Amino acid sequence: MALPSHRTKIICTIGPASAQPEVLTAMMQAGMNVCRLNFAHGDFDSHAATIRLIRDTAAAIGHRISIYADLPGPKIRLGNLAGGQCTLERGASVTLTTQNVEGTAARLPVRFPELTRSVGPGDRIFLNDGFLQLTVNAVGGTEVACRVDVGGLLLSHKGVNIPGKELPIKAFTPRDHECLDFAVRHGADVVSQSFVQKADDLHEVREAARAAGGNPLIFGKIERAVALQNIDTIVQAADGIMVARGDLGVETPLEGIAIAQKRLIQHARRAGKLVITATQMLESMVGNPRPTRAEVTDVANAILDGTDCVMLSEESAIGQYPVDAVRMLARIAAATEAGWRDPELREVLPHLETLLSGRPVADDPQIEEVIAADVATATIRLGTRMVITPTTRSQQPRRVAAYRLPCWVVAFTLNPEIGQQLNLCSGVHTVDLPARGVDWKAVAGPWCKDNGFADGLAIVTHHGAQGRAEATHCLEIIDLATYFA
Repeated sequence: MALPSHRTKIICTIGPASAQPEVLTAMMQAGMNVCRLNFAHGDFDSHAATIRLIRDTAAAIGHRISIYADLPGPKIRLGNLAGGQCTLERGASVTLTTQNVEGTAARLPVRFPELTRSVGPGDRIFLNDGFLQLTVNAVGGTEVACRVDVGGLLLSHKGVNIPGKELPIKAFTPRDHECLDFAVRHGADVVSQSFVQKADDLHEVREAARAAGGNPLIFGKIERAVALQNIDTIVQAADGIMVARGDLGVETPLEGIAIAQKRLIQHARRAGKLVITATQMLESMVGNPRPTRAEVTDVANAILDGTDCVMLSEESAIGQYPVDAVRMLARIAAATEAGWRDPELREVLPHLETLLSGRPVADDPQIEEVIAADVATATIRLGTRMVITPTTRSQQPRRVAAYRLPCWVVAFTLNPEIGQQLNLCSGVHTVDLPARGVDWKAVAGPWCKDNGFADGLAIVTHHGAQGRAEATHCLEIIDLATYFA
């Protein structure tokens, strides 16, 4: 597979609008890297069918596509609505109930048994990422009587937020455990836990994944104020984080989301961890063929902040233009990344110099971290055309790529699992070695020539003659014209 035009990775939520062979094919060809399955919706049979469809489609066109299982977590959600939707009118009365009923505009089922013990008169309740707002008038039995302050269209299973309340909910729920077991059995490459509050939440998910026989990347979704307070330990416990701006913008002041996003991305990058920026990236493309200028700017700024991935939600799951949305993300990413190499842009945005020239090395660094920092320095100083990392693990390519170099990091590996995981890492392209015992150079030489890297300088990181196969102890600056001869 040839190198794509963009280095930032694109995640797409798969739903009714995209779970079709011809649509998936077009999305993959447009630049999609990862398919997200939202376990808050659908059942295991439908998810299994979707996974088979994704893999069959990817294999048919020779694309590497990773499977991302998003666990629902303890998010409070509405139940089923009659016809799948209803409209709440401003000033109207609506009752929230913990009973399992079919919802209407007058009575909405909420899947949270503790609801009536968690709210009181005067409390605010937000629906659908805060787009609809209610005020509690009275509480009794299984019912919460509310007034609609901000109305609008409401769909089944949309989220319910009670800002300012500490709710007695465990992050990793029994339902999450069932979903995780399913995801591991079906070979998910990435699993994310919703509503993480502390590092132990992710330790529990990782232990459960290993007990189920899997080793997926574990992401923590940052959606609550307490997670912002514990971000250092959460990042250390995770393989990556998601800046989940939907619930985060409800649980915390909306005006602080932009700064929170920048801080979260920098926390992840400094730790050498992956980061996804999500929610409403191209929201208007659910029903329109082109995004707003503000959305284009939002995507570009997330890339300039240093995100590894940008993610589509409703745009690709239920939108009218899923393929166009992927194409637009790819175009924005390619144009923004080209700006990284523009000296004039660095003058306008001085923080790009820090983003591209390196991140701080730890006070007590490992050898691999020092080598990654040296790779970044050499790449910037010498203008090397690529970084080559033969590897048996994903850590070293991720360490190098965390510097957001202006060239590709190409990982050669025998382990297909590594390639699937690195598919979420900005600026990394993975090439599979065909069989054990095959010298990586025998594959890398022809690949470089076929992809326009026949000459110029490159950097190779490897374990060295005496090093462990899984470690990286050497940095070598090579001439591509002679190294593979």
